[in-house]
Amino acid sequence: MLKQRLITAAILVPLFLWSVLSLSTNTVAILFILVIAMGAWEWSALTGLKSFALRAGYLAAVVAIMLAIYPFMGSHLLIYSILSIAVVWWITSLIWINQAESQSELSRTSGGGDPDWKMLLLGIVVLVPTWTALILLHKNGTAGIYLMLSLFAIVWGADTGAYFAGRRWGRRKLAPKISPGKTWEGVTGGLVVVVITMAIIASIMGYGWSNLLSFVLLGIVTAMFSIIGDLLESLLKRRRGVKDSGRILPGHGGVLDRIDSLTAAAPVFTLGLMLQGVSL
Repeated sequence: MLKQRLITAAILVPLFLWSVLSLSTNTVAILFILVIAMGAWEWSALTGLKSFALRAGYLAAVVAIMLAIYPFMGSHLLIYSILSIAVVWWITSLIWINQAESQSELSRTSGGGDPDWKMLLLGIVVLVPTWTALILLHKNGTAGIYLMLSLFAIVWGADTGAYFAGRRWGRRKLAPKISPGKTWEGVTGGLVVVVITMAIIASIMGYGWSNLLSFVLLGIVTAMFSIIGDLLESLLKRRRGVKDSGRILPGHGGVLDRIDSLTAAAPVFTLGLMLQGVSL
């Protein structure tokens, strides 16, 4: 499994970096729409849709919303509203996750049950702002691309640091019923990696002390929300009784399994930059 993960990552990461650094925003927007569309397909299954036609319709609706937003990416009010709604949802989802963790036993809907229409609608709030945030960053030239790569460095750094710190020192479970592998020690290790990474990036970008501190703080907050994104998808999978959201990525599962942290991190990071006065 680990070998498959490493091989898949070795292929996808260079392709991702090449795409972000070399392609136009129009092309990147299309590529990211395809990624989000695959995520929407998997989300529809996790929320209980079984009909191919309904799942295809849901995918089409998510894509249509992104296409409708794209011509208005220059509207500060629209983008601010989309990202703000997403952040409010992620704060609210933490309450839901905590309630689920406190239950004596997680409810499961494996193999049956009606579709969860509420979660289907919330899937739009999860997926569309992720795409919106990424494209907003990318369209702002070299500086925006560096900020986008900083976002991915936060997500990857938090995940990698948590994995190794959790394996070495992990004792206290973060959410044993939802995601048994996560520990508070892992979270701490991930945040340490994020702080170091953001400090290095801020120094490279020539930030002064005040900007450096706010940038590092934003990285910490973003990393914490990335954990919430991961936990939400884990909760959906446990309720549905599946290990992975899909099988498209060998060793990694589905697309949602790879972007779950990003779905929460991207809108938080981008909105945070806007609130700090960064021109986007």
